[in-house]
Amino acid sequence: MRIGRLQPAALAGALLLCPDAAAGSFDGYGQYLPDPAAVVSQGFGADFDPLVDRYVPPDTAGVCLTPGFIQQQGPDALDGVDYLHLQTYMEEGCTERFLVDLPAVQGSYVARLWMRHGSIDAQLTVLYPDGTGLQTMAAKLAPTGRVTSDGWVELRSNEFPVDGALAEVVYLRVYDADTLGSDIDALEIVPAGEFWQQQPCSGTGDPVCGDGALCLHNYCQLGRLHVPPLPDDGLRDEMVDVMQSQLRVFFGGRKTRLENLPAALDKLDSIRYAHSAWEFWNGWAVAMGLLQDWHTSPYGPIDSIERRARLNACFIEGDADTSAGSWPKHPQFRDLLVSHTGLTATYGIAQGDRLVAVDGKHPIQWALGLSDVRWSLWRANDNQVYAELAEQMRGMILAHATSFSIISCSASSGTCNDVPDTFLVADLPDDTGSQVRCDNRPFYPFSVSANPSLDHNVGYNFFQGRIKETTQEEEIYGLLWDTLYGGGDPSGYVNQNIKDAFSAFKQQARGVILDHRAGNGGTLDAAEVTTTLVRPVETLLVFPSPMEFAGFDGPATAAEGIALFEKYDTIYPMTVGSSSYDPDLPVALLLHRDGSASDFMPFGMKGAPKVKIFAQGPTAGAFSTYYQYVYWGGISWRMASGDAIAYDGRALIGHGVTPDVVVQQKQSDLLAGKDSVHEAAVAWLRQNLKP
Repeated sequence: MRIGRLQPAALAGALLLCPDAAAGSFDGYGQYLPDPAAVVSQGFGADFDPLVDRYVPPDTAGVCLTPGFIQQQGPDALDGVDYLHLQTYMEEGCTERFLVDLPAVQGSYVARLWMRHGSIDAQLTVLYPDGTGLQTMAAKLAPTGRVTSDGWVELRSNEFPVDGALAEVVYLRVYDADTLGSDIDALEIVPAGEFWQQQPCSGTGDPVCGDGALCLHNYCQLGRLHVPPLPDDGLRDEMVDVMQSQLRVFFGGRKTRLENLPAALDKLDSIRYAHSAWEFWNGWAVAMGLLQDWHTSPYGPIDSIERRARLNACFIEGDADTSAGSWPKHPQFRDLLVSHTGLTATYGIAQGDRLVAVDGKHPIQWALGLSDVRWSLWRANDNQVYAELAEQMRGMILAHATSFSIISCSASSGTCNDVPDTFLVADLPDDTGSQVRCDNRPFYPFSVSANPSLDHNVGYNFFQGRIKETTQEEEIYGLLWDTLYGGGDPSGYVNQNIKDAFSAFKQQARGVILDHRAGNGGTLDAAEVTTTLVRPVETLLVFPSPMEFAGFDGPATAAEGIALFEKYDTIYPMTVGSSSYDPDLPVALLLHRDGSASDFMPFGMKGAPKVKIFAQGPTAGAFSTYYQYVYWGGISWRMASGDAIAYDGRALIGHGVTPDVVVQQKQSDLLAGKDSVHEAAVAWLRQNLKP
């Protein structure tokens, strides 16, 4: 057996890292020699007992009973003649866990594991019992770059601290989703570095956490535990070159490439000089955020740290007309109002209250300042749009804030307090129960039992019925849904539900409300189907394959754009409308947080003879598709690619669909039990009913 180094490959999944000097080695005959300094050196042969060494957590007992591995023998095993063949895919959602015995002292360690075939997600997990003041710790493993001639690949963690005297359980967790499975062998854990003490903190930037750590959910988290190791100097340059090449060739459309791409490339340049794993990978995540794209986001284990408290309230932008005298409006950002709440964990916060500050700043201004620490900061492409940030607000508060301030109001009197109440996030009780969904709908409009449940969870459902508080004679009906995933099948679930609803509306309705205020996007075909109710057949835009636009900054003039439209209008068209549309049926389309196919859909609806779009502002402007990449150590990312070109030559990415009627959700309406956007739509329909 020979040992060598894998070379970096393009795109995701093969950017492999450098080895440390201290590690298991190979003698001149290719025989594996464990590191003599290891406190754990685990093969999977005679000293491995599946009944004793396999760990099944109490919350999975009875579900993941079947072992997801087989002990196998062969001359190509690393440690002895035995290794494990993983088949964790056999039971959905199950992983394998193997107990590890560490010294009962405070220490810091590096873990290494060899694997081959496919890919695995591997981490060392340390569980602490309640009352110790310590939280569950997990350290991800990723490739070092060492590989043997018969296919074994070394994985390694960054340094992770363990209080061995207090730890309840320490285990290796592995998962392989490949149907053919993967092999693992030769786990070793070696002392490394200084012990790091977990401790509570208060909000992002709390200095108690020190360098290389950040405050999340009021507890210091070591960044390096959640990212792969730092690549060595030479390989680091190659990795950054590949990262930049991905963006230059495949990212975005005209607006995002010209306005956002340069800053992201500059940030990637800076991580060539990173001195730690966290500095490198967090710098990469920050660069992805600088692209400011609805479809573009990094993901890592840092995003999955569990919340410790609940804030069971949802926030939307609006007009705080009732409390305007208590707290001044911000010159740039709209007011944030409590749209609706759950039944518990509200701390007295109620519908119609106003969120005036987080850590002393306007909530949106505060959220925009999280770009260096929050990988999952979701932004619209259109610079005017902050609906995504408002929808995420409660989660960001729980994870990153020290305090938040609420002006409380009374629904019975229709008045608000003059002085806000300030809540300390650290004082919120630990509570990991369910939370009401934030879908930008304060109320549901139907007069029969066609409404979603109290948790506002629309999901993939469609809700349809007569609009409440309208008369039988008016015949105003509505359809409420969130997802446009047609999947290319004209008779698929989403498309068929839309078609069935439209068929019924043509038969019985004199006016229609389409409520799509949590527009999750989907596929172009479903966006096209939604337009068939309101307009004749027409091609409004072209959406070429991203490969057609690879490395292209988009049309610089309207003439160039029209030429592209004419080039692709029979190849990649968005064809809207139907010959059987109803020219007399008024349709009000309600929008709030909408992107992707939920941008394409209102673009196809806008301008139709009997359609009005009601919203607080533009849609996200995410006129693209995306590529999905998966890397080792729990790292993955989506990257937007492509642009839509309108019939008049406009490149549409970054320019959301503007409403025909701008309606701000008024605080006074929320206190009176009214949905401002919905009320405006009903009023317009009543004036324009089908004869």
